[in-house]
Amino acid sequence: MTHYAVTGAAIANCLGVGEAALERVFAGRDGFSPASAYAEFPFTTSLGVMPIAEPTRLAGVALPAVRAIEPAVRAAVSRWGADRVAYLFASSTGGLEETERALAPSAHMPATAAYSYANHGIDVTSAQITKLLGITGIQITVSTACSSSFKALASALRLIDAGLADAAVVGSADSLCRTTIFGFQSLGLLAPTPTAPFSAQRAGITLAEGSAFILIERGQAHGFATIAGVGAASDAFHHTSPHPEGLGGQLAMRQALERAGLSPDQIGMVSAHGTGTKLNDAAEALAINRVFERAVPVTATKSLTGHTLGSAGLTALVLALESLKRQAISPSLRAQPVDAALAVHLVTERTAMKLEHVLINAFGFGGSNASVVVSA
Repeated sequence: MTHYAVTGAAIANCLGVGEAALERVFAGRDGFSPASAYAEFPFTTSLGVMPIAEPTRLAGVALPAVRAIEPAVRAAVSRWGADRVAYLFASSTGGLEETERALAPSAHMPATAAYSYANHGIDVTSAQITKLLGITGIQITVSTACSSSFKALASALRLIDAGLADAAVVGSADSLCRTTIFGFQSLGLLAPTPTAPFSAQRAGITLAEGSAFILIERGQAHGFATIAGVGAASDAFHHTSPHPEGLGGQLAMRQALERAGLSPDQIGMVSAHGTGTKLNDAAEALAINRVFERAVPVTATKSLTGHTLGSAGLTALVLALESLKRQAISPSLRAQPVDAALAVHLVTERTAMKLEHVLINAFGFGGSNASVVVSA
């Protein structure tokens, strides 16, 4: 059993950047706006929109968190050397908005200047970010839908295990784009009002943009928490629907626990994927109940941050690290009345709790499931 030290963490989303975002989470405040804050749509929904202060939207979403974690990364470079710090980035849409602006500019999205298809890729910010952070180690980009950032984290651990890196910056960012919003609407998955995970009245997802970055290092001398175990599994049940019994989720959670050397009884809280859709919440609730076989406290952070797609896992992980620090569970908003058929112990108010180990889920399209255990 190997634990990997977490020596830095940063977050940016519709709630704000860094400490400002964390304070709003634990105060139980979301950051949602009407969709018109981003663009006009022929349907009603809410979105988690960030103010963008960079030439491209993906850079505008990613760089605030990058700048927040930069001091910790600089310290790691001093310890290990720039070539021994890897960079792994995860996203679902990458620079897709740049392509939309080039192909169909509008009043809300003016045409982008000097566009090339290179502006579209998921890795378009990687060179900019690694240069800013002063790291020259291995670079990898991962895209596996909503599990992307946890798959990137698993790859980082393998690099360290293989002796190819001593530290790794694992980051994720997803920015809003019309393609994603229209796509989820066509699937009938967008909620007309802010998302209400695990509620009997849940009606779908609230899409959002956001970024999260963590720094992990070999050993534990400099860490404030550890990555204790990562699990991944694919149920391959359907392109967009989960296995009704959450089989892939069950496997991912059990594998993360096994690799952490922990029993389910030692987990103080589960941070659920909790999208707010009928099928996903039902499948995840069943998976949690079968793995834990007790009323483990569950929180659904997407009720606060929205669904940040490829960045969802790391976003929830950074919030879980804050739960370990504060010894408190953040509230799940709009959950009342909780769907009694799901039989989950959903935390609806900020709750003080002795926490040593937390499990976080990130379950994506195509049955791509991943779970991570973090420990104090």
